Amino acid sequence: MADTAPCRILVMASGFGSNFQALIDGIANGALPRSKIISLITNRKSAHATVRADNAGIPWEYFNLISNGFQQKGEKDEAAILAARAKYDAALADKILAAPVGQRPELIVLAGWMYVFSPAFLDPIDKAGIRIINLHPAMPDCSLLGQKETEKKRSNITGEFDGAGAIERAYAAFQAGTLKRTGIMAHYVIAEVDRGAPIIVQEIPWEGEDLEALQAKIHGHEHALIVNATAKVAKEIVDGRS
Repeated sequence: MADTAPCRILVMASGFGSNFQALIDGIANGALPRSKIISLITNRKSAHATVRADNAGIPWEYFNLISNGFQQKGEKDEAAILAARAKYDAALADKILAAPVGQRPELIVLAGWMYVFSPAFLDPIDKAGIRIINLHPAMPDCSLLGQKETEKKRSNITGEFDGAGAIERAYAAFQAGTLKRTGIMAHYVIAEVDRGAPIIVQEIPWEGEDLEALQAKIHGHEHALIVNATAKVAKEIVDGRS
């Protein structure tokens, strides 16, 4: 008999948690079917996402690079920072994988998670068959969008504006006359920042807005995109169970 239990989702968020709330609401209103958020992890004690979790009855945990003793506050040595981050990443992966297989998340959604994972986290999570997805306010290399999902999932896909400041860089390109549209994408997470294969992409035209208005316009599309992308991947996971 097919296993039709909801897809178990772990959300990771660092801030206000509006995308997290969109996922909670999506499950409640049916936009995100066959899914259950089993927990939230945050790396910032003051994250409002924890209030949203409490209101929804979702258990959460605070796990921080410095507060949990992996890195000294104010550390400047690059080698020490890299070593500390690798230990933190490995410990976080161990924490997630400590649960019995039937209780572990099947999907991790980064919903405003302000931290870049290293292979010390990504490799054991991938080995356990857990998918990780993220939202990024920029377009991927559009020439690769026609590939089949199975062909591109592990691809290192160059985006138009990888990393931080994507909206600001797109706006600078608008001002320079080299670009007339930007967009947002949900993508799989790999070690190369914002270069995992896209799941859903939405193009957003520039219509002469200033930077603040452009930011608001882009953010206004994010909630629907993260819900739709999570629903797409969750369906694949549930349908793919043996």
